[in-house]
Amino acid sequence: MKKPVKIIRLMLLAVVMTGILRVCAFADADDFFIPQKFAGQWTLVTNQDTTITATENILSRRGLEVFHRVLLLKTVIEEIPSQTQKASESEIRNFINNYRPPPIPYTSDETALITGREKFNCLEFANDIVAQASSNGIASEIIGIKFKDMPIGHACAGFPTDDGRMLYFDSTPGSGHISWKAYEAWVALDSPYRRADGGKLAERAGNLPITEIIPVSALAEIAGSLLEDPGNGKPPPPTRLMVMSEQNVQASGIEYAGPDSLDISTNQLAKWNQAAEEFMTAKASQEEAQKRAAQSKAGRLAAKALQENEVLAGQNDAFGQLRMGERYFSGDGVEMNLMKARAYLQQAADQGSPTAKEELKLLENPER
Repeated sequence: MKKPVKIIRLMLLAVVMTGILRVCAFADADDFFIPQKFAGQWTLVTNQDTTITATENILSRRGLEVFHRVLLLKTVIEEIPSQTQKASESEIRNFINNYRPPPIPYTSDETALITGREKFNCLEFANDIVAQASSNGIASEIIGIKFKDMPIGHACAGFPTDDGRMLYFDSTPGSGHISWKAYEAWVALDSPYRRADGGKLAERAGNLPITEIIPVSALAEIAGSLLEDPGNGKPPPPTRLMVMSEQNVQASGIEYAGPDSLDISTNQLAKWNQAAEEFMTAKASQEEAQKRAAQSKAGRLAAKALQENEVLAGQNDAFGQLRMGERYFSGDGVEMNLMKARAYLQQAADQGSPTAKEELKLLENPER
């Protein structure tokens, strides 16, 4: 009855580590679940027969959802040969003092997607430290960290010392920046994450406490615990995840024809056409409503202008008289009436309006 708990831990690990599951000893094996071959975000769920179903998020081609990749995994018992050994604190610090991160700017998944640049986030920076330490025969591993009330976590490198302690180092720079060295970090449950230089993460996470510390190597331990309990009180043997089968589950209405081509079903095409028609109808309705609103506003402004002209003309204002004469002459806002037009224009002309005098001549001689 322990399986529900195991399922939760597996799914949690997959989310925290952005789907990258790493067991360094098996990086060259074609039949195993390794990041070089199966990079992506995966959800792992155990089955009744102790196998594991790994489902990837929807893949896309040309902006269209195409398929899910679904793997059937099985835990396989095998001793993992150790290529490194625990070092002393002075040896670890000497390695860190001489370590230089790759000259690649921090690039998130979102930025990589937008710009086309190589993704290089905290996980890649931690992985480089671990890889360099391994080449120097020093034991280390990627450490996943979760914070309270934060959907995403962080990764750094952990170094077990020969006296039983764990030292943490982090070279992750700020977004878009290049890192120049690794700094010591302090990682403890229920305490905020801190780094020797302050660090961008410390600013972002603030005083949020760490809720979980997850060594990547814990994946093998979790997978091994899915096997039958040996019943002798000893921990399960080391395991690795073997890929038993792989399939592409098609997205609804779309057939995956190849890496660069799609066959769209008639049903899916009809849905897209309907969506396009609804969009065009809504757009036409919006434009018509805007047109009516503009016409209504223009009508209100015209009525207000007519009223102002009438008031000015009634106050013996030359401009008001001129405008009312023009209105009755052309039928602008009022019914055409040449007698009223002549009367208003004459009043404006008597007050010295040159425009009114010219328009009176035009009224008397329309062919001019």
